[in-house]
Amino acid sequence: MVIREFKLYWIAFSADGSFMLFIFAITRLMAENQSTILELGILGGLSSICYALIAPLGGRCSDIWGRRQVIAVGTAAHIVIILACVYLQLSTFGFYIMGALVGASVGFLHPPVIAWLTQGGVSHLGSNLTSQRLFWFCVSWNVGMITGQALGGWSFPVDPVLPLWIAIFLMSSVLIVILFENSSINPPIHFAKKKNTDSLEVQESLRTFVYLGWTANITGAMGMSLIIYLLPHLIHELGISSPIHGMMLVANRITVLLTYSIMKVLTFWRYRFSITLLVQFIALIGLMFLTYSSTILFLTIGLILFAFLTGYNYFSSIFYSTTSFDGRHQGLASGIHEATLAIGFGVGSFGGGIVGVWGGSRVPYQMVSLVLLLCVLIQLLIYYRRRELL
Repeated sequence: MVIREFKLYWIAFSADGSFMLFIFAITRLMAENQSTILELGILGGLSSICYALIAPLGGRCSDIWGRRQVIAVGTAAHIVIILACVYLQLSTFGFYIMGALVGASVGFLHPPVIAWLTQGGVSHLGSNLTSQRLFWFCVSWNVGMITGQALGGWSFPVDPVLPLWIAIFLMSSVLIVILFENSSINPPIHFAKKKNTDSLEVQESLRTFVYLGWTANITGAMGMSLIIYLLPHLIHELGISSPIHGMMLVANRITVLLTYSIMKVLTFWRYRFSITLLVQFIALIGLMFLTYSSTILFLTIGLILFAFLTGYNYFSSIFYSTTSFDGRHQGLASGIHEATLAIGFGVGSFGGGIVGVWGGSRVPYQMVSLVLLLCVLIQLLIYYRRRELL
């Protein structure tokens, strides 16, 4: 693993670690101050929607002006926003604004990193190296989430502001790394003007799975948004402590990492729609556990089962997105991939907050179960309408 790759994995780790520290601290503080489930949902919705809007822009800007420059801007903005949270006395409305700005800042981080790692596409790197880099990228940001959630759970009882200081430390290290990186990796990779018709036909056939992946991302992210933004309300209702809450989330992310590992070693899942359907069925069972269970054990089982969908959707979607487009559009494709996830996060947390006010803390998981079934129907329609291209 070359030094530059390690730097990019560190950026992915730190960005998600910092984001999870911020979200854990803010959502837990709001829950303990008697914020409603709708207020938590609004926070998650604003953060995710802003990420969805900025991610394609961040990816495209990195295609034009360079990966390093865009990452530096996003990192600096991220640090300033969290510093403001530390020093300002914020109301619930203030948390909404900061959540939106933090989400937007991360939109300038992930798409350029993905595009930087896969610069040149499969034709330049080969499918094995591309898959390997994507795997370590996924491992990096998920370990960042695990670290952020665990540190948030253990540091919050010491001082509610401490998770934010840890987040600032992580992102300050990223700023140092990126400012001393001596390569800009601007897109000026020159591609031949002559188009290869056979290659274009292959790419178009593979894009069926890109569209399936982007569709599945929305539903999977809706479920994860409930786990990140709304589960603190249910956990607090059940009297589960902050450290246990953090470790339950860690179990969820570890399962995601195991899913990535299986998908990296075994390639049976590639271009097989039946695997997509199976994983979504397993996730539906996990949602049932989250809907009806009240014990730590069964809630954790629900989190673990749903994590298989989270891991599968993300790894398959990012693989298809980065291998089906040429290098001139990889930043944009990576941004759209991230945006579909963020749309799911926004709709899930905001919609879950609304139905949670109406029907209680469990109803959001029933809502996502219904949306998951609808998503399967849409995927079936996409698959069978484009089957002649496969």
